[in-house]
Amino acid sequence: MNYPARVPADMSFSDSGFLAEPVRRALLENHGNFVLAYSVAHQPGLRHFGDARGFIAYRMVGRTAYALADPLAPHAHWDELVDAFVDEKKDVTFWQVSRPMAELLAAKGFRVNALGVESFIDLAGYDFAGPMRRSFRTASNRFARSGHTVAELPLTALDPQRIEAISLGWRRTRTTKRRELSFLVRPVQLRDEPGVRKFFIVDADGQPIAFAFFDPLYEDGKLIGYLSATRRWLPDADPLAAYFLVRRAIETFQAEGVARLYFGLMPFHRIEDREFEKDWLTRRAFRFIYTNSLAQRFVYPTQSLARHKESYGGEQRETWCAMNTQPSLPRLLKLVRACGVV
Repeated sequence: MNYPARVPADMSFSDSGFLAEPVRRALLENHGNFVLAYSVAHQPGLRHFGDARGFIAYRMVGRTAYALADPLAPHAHWDELVDAFVDEKKDVTFWQVSRPMAELLAAKGFRVNALGVESFIDLAGYDFAGPMRRSFRTASNRFARSGHTVAELPLTALDPQRIEAISLGWRRTRTTKRRELSFLVRPVQLRDEPGVRKFFIVDADGQPIAFAFFDPLYEDGKLIGYLSATRRWLPDADPLAAYFLVRRAIETFQAEGVARLYFGLMPFHRIEDREFEKDWLTRRAFRFIYTNSLAQRFVYPTQSLARHKESYGGEQRETWCAMNTQPSLPRLLKLVRACGVV
């Protein structure tokens, strides 16, 4: 395990630009117990405000700083990190933060809105019986009959052009087909990455037709779970490929004693906005995207995504966004740029 260099305790946090990989890796392994921790540590293009004691990952769009998730730092540093970040950047928004972070931001005068829910399953005792898990069983039967198997393989063992074809073929079937999304979604990396588990469906000839990648979560130097970060398949593959991949990954993680598997954010799903002082325009915008059929078709299919993730069962917990500058509409529009939609 890599450990960060010592930093004088009385040194103020500042903009580091891009922290060295060993520093980010050490902070991830000790404090990366939230869904987007690996993305905070390793997503290309994000800047880092902080130092070896901890940092906030962010992206600038115009004069607005878009901070991703919780700080990758001990909780004892959160307050000072946020104060220093706001003092330097002024116009600040945070996205997909936990309840403790939402409470901290609300106390500092941020408007805090529900962003959606994250889902996860406890792997101990999880099985594939019952009507809710029928898709897992159907997928396993179909792929077994056609001679397909799931293998965990390094990218170096596969034809890179084949993997690229799977990725591009899948993306052409999506609403946001022109480019890879980023920020709230970690762009797919078609290479081997430290700690990331990569599973592939291969046909009878050993050719991959689909893949699923899983980002690790850590706490106090120990692996505590994985996030199902990426699932893609060829356009003519059976649409139940995701269930086949996830089932084999679950069985692998269960055999290893991994505690949890996370499925990430269901945007705008089950938002209530009862706890914090919210921004009404932000709430209305989220509800419009979630309930409007044209928005679901041409912007992002949040309802179908929520149905798919809920089919895995498990538990859900709320997540929030926050901003300190009004009006909110320009900042919501710039979020589209931060995520690479346009």
